[in-house]
Amino acid sequence: MAFGHGIHHCLGAPLARLEMRLALPALLRRFPSLRPAVPDDEVRFASHRAIHGLVELPVSW
Repeated sequence: MAFGHGIHHCLGAPLARLEMRLALPALLRRFPSLRPAVPDDEVRFASHRAIHGLVELPVSW
């Protein structure tokens, strides 16, 4: 994951790092069998926007 550099550094980077460090492990502890419901090659990305990311990530547990 990258948050840019210098003048283009993401203002939300500290919050995103905190979420990755705290919220994601808590989610995985709560749902230990959580996994993607589709193969990796079927995960769709939204690359036509200013902010790139997943369109959706179906999961099962």
